[in-house]
Amino acid sequence: MFRKLLIVFASGVILSIVAFSAAWLVGGDKFRQEFRENDGWHWDIGDDDDYSGPRKSRTFTVEPGTRLAMEIPVELSFTRGDKAEMIVSGPNKLVDRVVWEDGHLSIPGTVNMRHGLKVKITAPEISGLDLDAPGDVTLIDMQQDQFRLKSEGAVNLDAGGKVRKIMVTSEGAGNIDLEKLDVEDATVRMDGVGNVTIGATNLVDVTINGAGHLTLTRKPKTLRSQINGIGSVDHDY
Repeated sequence: MFRKLLIVFASGVILSIVAFSAAWLVGGDKFRQEFRENDGWHWDIGDDDDYSGPRKSRTFTVEPGTRLAMEIPVELSFTRGDKAEMIVSGPNKLVDRVVWEDGHLSIPGTVNMRHGLKVKITAPEISGLDLDAPGDVTLIDMQQDQFRLKSEGAVNLDAGGKVRKIMVTSEGAGNIDLEKLDVEDATVRMDGVGNVTIGATNLVDVTINGAGHLTLTRKPKTLRSQINGIGSVDHDY
């Protein structure tokens, strides 16, 4: 799964040069200030041979209906269920360092990782998901009123189920596929060279800064779009 993510990331490198230049100009002082404050790229994904030994799992409690944040590379799956828990699996040396606090999953210090930790979440619902590092994510059988998704960098995500109202923020070279998710209203904000696919039936409100691409698989009753750069909206229905 993570190999697919790396392919998505690599395919965006060339476009990133164009998109970053466009965003640098379009975003103005605010964009340049945020880039400096975050020290550019935050995660170093490299050789993780030091973590190829014994593996283990840890189980954490998840509060149903809360917003979760993944601050490390993950291979994440969410399944709707009565339990509310998160199981993190991977090499002992990494899993032992994992910190779960206030809905944030992180590892203190610098970590070189080529594969994301496996994260399995079961809960009746989660109100939102922030992906602050590369990830390969599957959301299964969602059944809830609202959901917020924030994706930064090389994220590959598929979701299915039914959500009445969704808000998606995509930054970087992510691939967000929500075609199998029944949605009425969708708000989409894209910065970078990412791809978002969605089939909202009532309202789609989209803003694209850079070279992002939105694909609509159903015709919404109302479409509001603003494109700053070379991004596009494709009507595939």
